[in-house]
Amino acid sequence: MVLSETPNFGECIVNPDWSIAIVRSVWYDELTMQMVKDATDTLVAAGIKPENISVINAPGSYELPLLCKGALLAGADGCIAFGIIVQGSTHHAGLVADQSAAGCMHVQLELQKPITFEVLFVDILEDAKTRAIGKNAKGPLAAKTLLSSLARLKDLR
Repeated sequence: MVLSETPNFGECIVNPDWSIAIVRSVWYDELTMQMVKDATDTLVAAGIKPENISVINAPGSYELPLLCKGALLAGADGCIAFGIIVQGSTHHAGLVADQSAAGCMHVQLELQKPITFEVLFVDILEDAKTRAIGKNAKGPLAAKTLLSSLARLKDLR
């Protein structure tokens, strides 16, 4: 199937046999589950077989890189990481966001398998809701980004 509904991605051939792991933080469960649902719907609409999509729950965003690496080592062709981090009165949230992003980047470069990173680091939860649900939802974008990355890597190899 050809993924071409988003002009910025150009056309790419989707292999229905690609194995996709979606790893999501359980913090802000309703929002991250909606992101998973939207991404899954987009992947299936693009031609990925539903049985080739797995969802892994992470205790938090800090654990996303480790669980993404585990899924990729277990055979997933690509991974989507979803999380929501809300800035509080300490610097902890920034540290978690930075390390989660750096960890996912390290894993994808080490394993040469793409991870689409959609961890929303926001000041207030309402900002995350705006980006997780509705017309600006990041779930479909994450799925399209991953499929495009997988296709581009296939072309390069």
